[in-house]
Amino acid sequence: MLKVANRIVVAMCCVFAAMLCGCEDVVVEVIKSNAYLRTEVVKGDSKNCAVVLEAQQGTSYCVSIASEGDWAKFSTENTVTEGVMESKTKIVYIYFSKNASGESRVANVDVVLGGETFSLSFTQESYDSTIAFVRDWAELPVCKEENNYIYNTHYGEMGSKTNARNYTYCFDPKVRASLWVAYPLHKCYTSGSGNRNNSSFGFDPKVDDELQANLGRGSYNGWYDRGHQLPAADRKCSQQMMDQTFYATNMTPQQYNFNQNKWGALEGRVRNMICTDTLYVVTGAYFEGEHDSSIDSKTTDKSGNNCPTPTYYYKALLRTKKGNTGKSISEIDDAAQLRAIVFWMEHTNTGEDTNITASDCISVAELEAKIGFTLFPMLNDAIEQEVKAAAVPSEWGVN
Repeated sequence: MLKVANRIVVAMCCVFAAMLCGCEDVVVEVIKSNAYLRTEVVKGDSKNCAVVLEAQQGTSYCVSIASEGDWAKFSTENTVTEGVMESKTKIVYIYFSKNASGESRVANVDVVLGGETFSLSFTQESYDSTIAFVRDWAELPVCKEENNYIYNTHYGEMGSKTNARNYTYCFDPKVRASLWVAYPLHKCYTSGSGNRNNSSFGFDPKVDDELQANLGRGSYNGWYDRGHQLPAADRKCSQQMMDQTFYATNMTPQQYNFNQNKWGALEGRVRNMICTDTLYVVTGAYFEGEHDSSIDSKTTDKSGNNCPTPTYYYKALLRTKKGNTGKSISEIDDAAQLRAIVFWMEHTNTGEDTNITASDCISVAELEAKIGFTLFPMLNDAIEQEVKAAAVPSEWGVN
């Protein structure tokens, strides 16, 4: 028995010694306290700014805001918030409204994190005359007020809804066409009773007839189709929704081979990118004036009105990568959760070619530089540039 007891004691000592030796290999992560703003300048119509806190778990924090007239506050409508770090990183959001003061404004943010103090500040730019459409829809570009463009939104029946949004457009009377048409794309729009055989081309009731191309008596003269910007096949949810896609404000003169082959193939590919979270699309026509290509720079409608032909067409797309996050675009503050791309195509006779390649792809930032419009303004300021600069064709099934 004594020998057994001695063996037990020896074994316990060995285990204890091993534990002591093991302790020498344990590394305790020390988090250096830090506080910073994700962005120090926000747009005039921005709604929030993020303060990032980094510290050891259990560290106490206090964040206070000082702004003239208390225009910047926390979600509790207070200007002070405090608590304890539950993990090594915490995001504190500061909220505010559109800056209609006519001047930029500054908010000072003081952070006490453990025993350290951080003094921060951010500037909200003035909200200028180039404003976003009045509704917070992720697909809407920023609208320009100074060019006599006409902006409208069409609504229609979808299931039990009688006023679901269909599409929004920017119509330019000088070219008798919309420069862009913006719309959400989801499976709830693409299936239903809508039948294009029951639809008729005609004037948009929201725009004066004399400003539009007369397409009710036939297509544009020459080798041009009445090309949809929002495809009819994207709006099968009801006959009313389908009918609205046949308005002249949704049409451009499109070379028939281009429309029925390469462009048609792109429309089908875009429908295959639909996700649960909603795919946001801006389809547009870019007019470069007199241009040298295999098509004429203009045609006429059946009333003899001149109708310039677009030089390029594009589709700008934005969606979540996973497709089922349940979040709106404005709620996402991590660029890695989003993907965006633009398909940019010269308007020319492409024959029967239906191939979509990486050479047809550019970034949203590149498109903005070409067309002079700002797209997807609902993106969080902190990630907007990163999302717009990225264009990865393989993420969209393009090689």
